[in-house]
Amino acid sequence: MENPKNIPKGADYKIPENYFIDFQERLHVQIEFEEIVGTKKTTGFTVPKGYFANFPEKVLQQTAKPTKVVSLFKTKWIYAVASVAAILLFLFILEPFDTKYTFDAIENDTIAEYLETNTVLSAYDVGELLTDEELENISNTIQLEDTEVLDYLDTITDPYDLMIQ
Repeated sequence: MENPKNIPKGADYKIPENYFIDFQERLHVQIEFEEIVGTKKTTGFTVPKGYFANFPEKVLQQTAKPTKVVSLFKTKWIYAVASVAAILLFLFILEPFDTKYTFDAIENDTIAEYLETNTVLSAYDVGELLTDEELENISNTIQLEDTEVLDYLDTITDPYDLMIQ
């Protein structure tokens, strides 16, 4: 039986009036009709008489005739030339190996977003990896406004943690 959850809510399943009252009577009439007429069902296709009598000979006659052989060498040659042309087109016109990416071509916001979402290094880990000179150079090149620092502290840190430190 179907799961009641699969049945649409707006569907009305109604049985016609007196369906079960005269069902037995209709069933008996159908059975009697099939006994009298028969239940033989035909597909509408017929085979001529004597068709299978000489069928094997006809098949052997048709297979004994020589068949025309089509050479595939020309098409294989065309496929080979087309594939070489496609490779040359890819290598010389599209120049896939000539593209050189540098950090200058990438925007700073993109790099910052990548580092925020895809790294597991903390600020302490980065500090351990860099020397004192590199840290001073970074701190000298970064210029932050006071409002940016306050906004960062409001969104990232917990005020309770700041009071403890």
